[in-house]
Parts: sequence; C-alpha cells; structure tokens
Amino acid sequence: MKKIFQLWEKIFEDRQFDLTQDLHFITANDIKNITNKEPRIMAKMDNSSDLPDVFKRNGYFLLPVKNGRYAIVRGNGFHVLEQRGESESHTSRIKFQLTTAGRGSSEMQYLDYSFNSGALEKVIGIEPLYQSIRGREFSKAFSFYVNKTLLDVASVQLEVDSGLEGENSIVLIEAKINIPEDFIVRQLFYPYNHFKKIAPNKDIIPVFFTYEPKQGVYTFWIYEFEDPKNYNSIKLKEVKSLKIITDHELKLDDIHPKGIVEYKDLIPQANDLDKVIELVFKVSEGFNDYQKIAQYFNFDERQSSYYREAAGALGLVSAKEGKYYLTEAGRLLVKLPTEKRNIFVVELLSDFNLVKQGLDLLKSSGELQQEDVEKIIASSSKLSGSTVPRRAGSLMAWFKWIAESTGSAEFDKGMLKMIR
Repeated sequence: MKKIFQLWEKIFEDRQFDLTQDLHFITANDIKNITNKEPRIMAKMDNSSDLPDVFKRNGYFLLPVKNGRYAIVRGNGFHVLEQRGESESHTSRIKFQLTTAGRGSSEMQYLDYSFNSGALEKVIGIEPLYQSIRGREFSKAFSFYVNKTLLDVASVQLEVDSGLEGENSIVLIEAKINIPEDFIVRQLFYPYNHFKKIAPNKDIIPVFFTYEPKQGVYTFWIYEFEDPKNYNSIKLKEVKSLKIITDHELKLDDIHPKGIVEYKDLIPQANDLDKVIELVFKVSEGFNDYQKIAQYFNFDERQSSYYREAAGALGLVSAKEGKYYLTEAGRLLVKLPTEKRNIFVVELLSDFNLVKQGLDLLKSSGELQQEDVEKIIASSSKLSGSTVPRRAGSLMAWFKWIAESTGSAEFDKGMLKMIR
C-alpha cells in the first residue's frame, strides 16, 4: 500500500468519521498534524487511481472548499475519458521558425504549439481566440451539489493551464501528456464556475487536452456542464484528434546524418526515445547525476544508465566525475522549437550504423520487421541468444519513433511500411 494511502487510514481513524454520513470536513492543519506530511501532497488525487483505499471502500473523494479546508464527500469525483477516433491532419499556419518555442518537454509546450499552429481554433470552431488566462488564482464563491450534498466553495486556489477568450466565449483547458484513464472533474468544474461569475454573458467551454509524444497526436475533449450546480453534469460535446504537419513534410531520403554522434556502433538498450529527449531537458534543469535521473523517471540504476548511455552516444550529454553536462548539441536541442526538435534527433539517430542499415532496408524494400533488425544486429555484432531479440525490440522502437516523427512510414501489426 502506498505510504499516502496508509496515512489517510490514520486520518480516518484519528478523526473517527461516521462512515454512514455523506460529508466530512478536514483542514490542511489537521492533515499536517496527524501525518506530519505536506497537505498539498496528501490531497493530490487527480485520477481515480490516486484515491486511497479508505476513500474507495466508502465511496468518498476529496474536494477543496476553501483555502486550507477540504470536503470528504460521497460520490463519483472522476470522469472517464471517452475513446478518441482516428486523427486528422492539420497543416500548421506558422510560416517561420518560432525561436522562443520548444524550451521544454511539458504539456504546455505542446498546448502552446497547438494554439500557435491554428489547430486549437480549428477544433473549437471559434476565431479569433486570444490567450488571456494562465496560472493560479483564487476562485469566486459558488455552490453546487454532489448527489444530494450541497457544497459551498470560496477562495479555493485553482489553476488553468490555458484560457483563451473570443468575442462571445471563454475556452478553459486542462492539459496532460499522454491519455489518462480518467480525470477529476474538479479540474474543469471549478474554473468553469469561477469564470461563469466573472463573465456571465459568455459561453464557457471546458476542454481536456492531451498530447501523445510517441504518436504525435493532439487530442481535445470538448465538454459542457448541463447544470453549473451539479458536479456530475459533465457531458462530452465532441472529441477531435489532430496530427500537426508543416508545409514541408520530411521524407527518409531527406534525412542527413549530422556526424556528431559519439558512438556509431551503439546497440540500444533504452527503448523510449521520448525519455531520452526528456533526460536531456532534465539535465538542463539540474538533474545532473544518475540518482536524480533515476528518481525522476522512477528508474532503477541500470535503466538510468541505459538512457544516459543513449543520450551520450547521440552526443547530447557528457559525463565527468559522476556529473552530467549538456554538450553543444544538447544545448541546441533544448532551444529548438517543438516542430524542429524531433527532426534534429532523427538526423542524429541516422548516424548510428545499425539505424542507417535499417533505414536503407526500409527505403529499398518498403517495409521493416523485427526479424530484419535481428539479422542486422546478428551480422554486425558479437551478440547472440536472447540478447539479440531484446536489443532488436529496442531498436525497432527507435525505427517506429523515426517513422512517426517524419510521417514517412506507418506501424502496422509489428511491421513498418513506407507510406511515400
């Protein structure tokens, strides 16, 4: 059981809550005094998987109702994300390189890019929209029901990842990297009611946004609340998924090695290139040794070394006396705008001997399977036995990432196929 889950058991025991009742209150000071833990961390329950067992057993979830005061209320606090369909293509309206974009790997970078490219306005169907809301503020007072339980909220700190305003509408966005199974409705419901008070004559449009790095897909779930006083009145209006392309899509023949990789004979053990890229950003933010990297990614020591090795072989990170540093190429990568970053990495990858051989086979035959990659590894190294398919699996993940980043191939039933 998670330590936080155990501490919530302790809170319920200490407060001796009557579990036949639908509502209880607890303060941040109570949480701190009972657990000696930071209340903000104890109260973070963004997904149903974050709910402590004592909440699940009794059908409760947690909502802030005032700064430093929480309601433990019986009801369903979460909304399961609806399935998204096939993604459409959207050609970016950006006509020049955004030199100040892409300085990180957070969801905000991708949300900003979706707005700057025109994708967000296309999905919402409102033009023009202007960025007008971002960050934390304290809520106006409002009341609502969870089932039959009335809650009064005032001066709760809320955060909007991005808020945009049109002539007659305000769009409020909660953003995540990758698609969670569900989310706590509060993340949309509280900002919705807050801005209803501020702009009562405007249509408030709550949106849940995700970006999937491996697929390069931007998805927007557009919701409405049929009754602002009913927490569970959330209803999906539309879900749309887009892949944002530029006017000049890259073909495999256009990939030119940059000639700066440190170790061209690398046979990768790190199979997630998005994490390799994220590692470079983390080093730039001060995560400069294997312990910090392992803790951030929840890696064991061996996994941490795999990803540092890959970043080092790409010429993006160097190590000296146990500390990690960005190389010149690494410093360049973290400054690149989002739409240029993956292509930069693709050109680095193409300098590895095994990658080059695999891309040559893909271009010549139009397809690439794992058994092809296994043959390349077996003929190019001293590896044998079960090690070959394991390494081939990692390398195949790299080829899939290259194909998705360039839009030049598709992955179908374990095989990469050229699409142009």
